[in-house]
Amino acid sequence: MEPVRLELEDICKNYQQGDTTIHALQHVNLVIEPGEYLSITGQSGSGKSTLMNILGCLDVPSSGYYRIGGQDMGKMTPGELADFRSRTIGFIFQSFCLMPDLNALENVELPLLYQKVPKKERKQRAMEALRRVGLENRMRHRPSQMSGGQQQRTAIARAIASQPSVILADEPTGNLDSESGKAVMEILGELNREGKTVVIITHDDKIAKTTRTNVRICNGIVS
Repeated sequence: MEPVRLELEDICKNYQQGDTTIHALQHVNLVIEPGEYLSITGQSGSGKSTLMNILGCLDVPSSGYYRIGGQDMGKMTPGELADFRSRTIGFIFQSFCLMPDLNALENVELPLLYQKVPKKERKQRAMEALRRVGLENRMRHRPSQMSGGQQQRTAIARAIASQPSVILADEPTGNLDSESGKAVMEILGELNREGKTVVIITHDDKIAKTTRTNVRICNGIVS
């Protein structure tokens, strides 16, 4: 898909804990231009995971507007939002989130199966994505047979096989050694140079310095 603009306008997200209201996000205004390479940094409890969930359409704000490519996410039904998310956004998580009983190829194919991509095309796209991240010799390996770095590269392959406009990476190097982390960041940088919008959620300032733009969040406020 073509790169898209992400626009958050006066976004608030509140949670109730008993009689207490938690203001996870407070009047966030943020524009992420097509093809941006952005990191969002903050300490635990700062609101960065909540912000990622809203950016990824995994959660909805309590108030405000979120638009992707000019489309108002708040006007979509849950089904429309899920379909839009699966086609537009690729996710990479710190914990890899791979299915343990599936091999690398099957894990990468899984989202394409949900998108009802034809079997032949599904396999071709999954194989190409795994080759792209250097795992052409690990396609039949299950997660337990791969290193942490290989599992994360499988997760990246899964994210890019859907050919999304946006890659959202939540602490993508958090469970990796330094060499594996460096390799993952090189892949993300390459994807950005090819035109993908890449947003990285991280607490690591070293990771943040590798991106073109850095946004900080503290107590739900973006600066």
